[in-house]
Amino acid sequence: MAQRRRAVRHHRRPGREPAVTDVAVSIVDTDVHPLPVSSEVLKSYAPAQWRDTLWPTGRATSPIPHFYDTPDSYKTMSLRVDAAPPAGGAAGSDPDFAAQQLLVDAGVSIALLEPMCDAQLPQAEHILKATHNDWLADVWLGENNWHGRWRGTISVTAQDPVASAREIERWAGHPYMAEVLMTPQTRGIPFGSEHFDPIYEAAARHGLPVATHLMGQTPFELIPIYPVGNPAHWHDFFASWPLLYVAHLMSLVFDGAFDRHPGLRIVFVEGGFTWALPVMWRMDRIWEQRKADLPFVRRRPSDYVREHVRFTTQPLEDVNVAVYRDYLEMMDLGDNLMFSTDYPHWSYDAPDWAIRRFPADQRERIMRGNATALYGLPATVKALPGAAPPTGPPEAVPPGRA
Repeated sequence: MAQRRRAVRHHRRPGREPAVTDVAVSIVDTDVHPLPVSSEVLKSYAPAQWRDTLWPTGRATSPIPHFYDTPDSYKTMSLRVDAAPPAGGAAGSDPDFAAQQLLVDAGVSIALLEPMCDAQLPQAEHILKATHNDWLADVWLGENNWHGRWRGTISVTAQDPVASAREIERWAGHPYMAEVLMTPQTRGIPFGSEHFDPIYEAAARHGLPVATHLMGQTPFELIPIYPVGNPAHWHDFFASWPLLYVAHLMSLVFDGAFDRHPGLRIVFVEGGFTWALPVMWRMDRIWEQRKADLPFVRRRPSDYVREHVRFTTQPLEDVNVAVYRDYLEMMDLGDNLMFSTDYPHWSYDAPDWAIRRFPADQRERIMRGNATALYGLPATVKALPGAAPPTGPPEAVPPGRA
């Protein structure tokens, strides 16, 4: 799909000049959700024959809401009220205002942008995601990325891995595209299945991690049904989100995806991580006792997880800090965790609050080092006007409300 001309152009605002001073990268945020200013802007990037098919809703979905909460109420309650741009529009739709709140006020050095979009039909979803990729590269990673602090994700559909592999090839050389992104709602196909091999092969060959994040606009037909039935509200599903990741993680290990693709790296986004240790324990015990049934698993499952899997930190549990740190020490996953805020959603975890929940010897890796290594990020970025000078490494950040 060729790059398309925008209907509405975004120009650098008068008086904003690129900074020339370089500052050290101290915090990397691995979960930020940008939105288009309007459906018309996004629509201008789509192939002409699809513009009236996918919009004005922006997605091909069932009109029947899955939850008692309506889609409109979900959109409203999912976003921070204070993140709405002063000039109008939805939270996360103005790169300048997002930069002020996240990069200046919160002190984030580099942020990974993960648009949320999905559709019910494979071809429609592919077109919708490709359209978001064009928009993201142009608006957020183009002229509004003069500071080089935004990094993008190549959105692909899990429903059509061959088309997704082509989309990865289309964007793999982009200097600011840092990972591949797909939904974990996969119509009952676990991540370890060979179905996804075209995606994994293309991503691994280009050194791009494959991230997964639940898509909030998913039609009810694509949401996995629990053994006890569907949840009634979005909050029920949000709280049990990690159950979906548990199933995919076990499949990736037990079905041999990491042996088929040694360079594959998987990132579980916005599902927390405290569930990972007991799952690793359980997989190790199964493997020890049933090796003959698991010919693809040549090492301890926990070894695969530590080498190939990363978890973003949000949402962090708001519990006794000392006890929490002890648990993280026991988990020994300091090399596998990457800080995230979930900006601009209500579940936002502020950096100065989150960092105090991590053991001191893990803070630098979690807040910066692991993401820098995984995504090949620079050691310095351009300073932003109005930003306070860095005060030292992540462990020196002043304590927040913890």
